[in-house]
Amino acid sequence: MSFETGQKVIYDGRELCRIGEVCRKCFDGIHEEEYFSLIPENAPNSCYYVPVDKLEGRIRPLMTKEEIYAAIDGSLTENILMCIDKNQRKAVLSQTVKSGDSRLIIGMIRELFEEKKRRAAEGKELISCDEKALVSACRVIGSEFSAVLGIPEDEVGRLIEDRLSGK
Repeated sequence: MSFETGQKVIYDGRELCRIGEVCRKCFDGIHEEEYFSLIPENAPNSCYYVPVDKLEGRIRPLMTKEEIYAAIDGSLTENILMCIDKNQRKAVLSQTVKSGDSRLIIGMIRELFEEKKRRAAEGKELISCDEKALVSACRVIGSEFSAVLGIPEDEVGRLIEDRLSGK
């Protein structure tokens, strides 16, 4: 897969970046290599350098609109929160967010929305680790979905919730 300067990509499964120029850098004081610079969309004064020969393992192109909707619709089959133990649940939530797998993350968001509704019916709120995971998950996919769908990042969670509930 080839990438072009200026193209928006997802870096390490979690961060929306724009590909900058190819440059030569020597970070170890001995070996000079070619790197792509990646400029984070949420921090344009920052920069990541990824070796040109390792680029494909670290970045991926943005999903298309159709892929996003397919991931949301396909999440209806994912069930990752079946574990009962609080510590295990916390670990699974964290691991899912870090995975960068949109379908798993959306599945987790779906389950947390369902849990939120269930608890609200009982007059309760989500437990702290669930709420933090929900916020993190929406943040991880929010920038990509916002860029592709042309909606504000803070509306991504609602879009997913509405689509999952058939609105």
